[in-house]
Amino acid sequence: MTTTSQEQRPNRNKSELAEVAFAKLLVDASRRGFHGTAGITLVVQDGHIQHLRVTIEEMLK
Repeated sequence: MTTTSQEQRPNRNKSELAEVAFAKLLVDASRRGFHGTAGITLVVQDGHIQHLRVTIEEMLK
């Protein structure tokens, strides 16, 4: 039983990290004058989030 909770803990931390990253991404991309693309890529292996990649690409007009 301990092994199961230890396996779920890192994924939960990554899930929380993804939520925080998405909220910050929304704030950054929703500001007035922003033109470009924003995204989050989750690398998932066997149902577990391995890595997060946050990208913001701004076009200068």
